[in-house]
Amino acid sequence: MKKLNVFLGALVVATLGMASAQQFLTIGTGGVVGVYFPVGGATAAIVNQANVGLRLTVESTGGSVFNVRAIQEDQLDLALAQSDVTYQAYHGEAAFEGEPFEGIRVLMGLHAEPMHLVCQQDANVESFRDIADLRVSIGNPGSGILNTVRAMLEVFDMTEEDFTPEYLRAAEAPDFLRDGRIDCFFYTVGIGGAAIRDITATADVNIVPLDDPELADLIEAEPYYAFATVPADTYGNQPEDVTLFGVKALFVTSIDLPEEHAYAIVSAVLQNLDTFTATHPALANLTAEDFVTGLGAPLHPGAERALREFGLL
Repeated sequence: MKKLNVFLGALVVATLGMASAQQFLTIGTGGVVGVYFPVGGATAAIVNQANVGLRLTVESTGGSVFNVRAIQEDQLDLALAQSDVTYQAYHGEAAFEGEPFEGIRVLMGLHAEPMHLVCQQDANVESFRDIADLRVSIGNPGSGILNTVRAMLEVFDMTEEDFTPEYLRAAEAPDFLRDGRIDCFFYTVGIGGAAIRDITATADVNIVPLDDPELADLIEAEPYYAFATVPADTYGNQPEDVTLFGVKALFVTSIDLPEEHAYAIVSAVLQNLDTFTATHPALANLTAEDFVTGLGAPLHPGAERALREFGLL
């Protein structure tokens, strides 16, 4: 019995030693029906299986602005965030006016993330300005969706008083549209997002083109915006290509994340790139350029080292 107790004691000590050797990190994502949540989950699975001393977990959150603020306040270690929100946080603009987060760092750039404007067909919305006088969801407080819609409204010389705004979470908006409680919703998501595919396949709605001259001017003025083309038949009732306006998804952290941790995360993803890009249709067409362009803030030194080793810089 004494030998058994000694063995069990040694086993407990060894187990505790292994646990203490692992560093636990949390990834902030977004709603569970968006792209951020599965992308965060794919990253966590890859890194956890790589046995690099890190254990990543995923948390569903309110979105980009929330995520960046949570990293700034040491409530999250890693997160997905829009490129415009990242840029504005670094420079102390928009939602971060007077509160610049100079310590934000990018681990890697990801997919294009265009703004989808989805409307009831009988609402007769053919362009951005047609949302006037309608009931429109523009994203919950703390979301990148709301942040981007407000920038769009400004260039059209419109305000939230020009329509009836609803501040719904992204996951709520499709059901509100399906039930007739709103006429339109905005949703920033990677091309082929499940929520958009579902609502366009099951309801009489349409994807409104967002290719207005005002948005072209905004792209020219700000480095983190871009047009993106949604190929025909990506969604239901979409027989032709549609041009949308939007941003880019980024994987972000703080400069306080140890360099070796950042290096290990980015290296693990790049070593398992086929697995990563198969996670979601939005990631399927990632290019080398996507990892290192449109970042909105400086690269983390550990990420930069990994990207350079893989020939991406």
